[in-house]
Amino acid sequence: MKTRKAGRRAKVRKFDLKALAEEKKRNFEQRLRFVVAYAEWVKKTPNKVWSRQQNAIIGRR
Repeated sequence: MKTRKAGRRAKVRKFDLKALAEEKKRNFEQRLRFVVAYAEWVKKTPNKVWSRQQNAIIGRR
């Protein structure tokens, strides 16, 4: 395990907060589009089909 020498400070990373906020917004919008598209797919797909897929996903856990 490495130790810091006395008097040395850890480097502080600098982040572009504006860029992070924009990325967060884009990620949220992308997730929202996916959820809406998936909900539409579930609505128009027969229960037997989508429930089989859900069972395959849940059954893996």
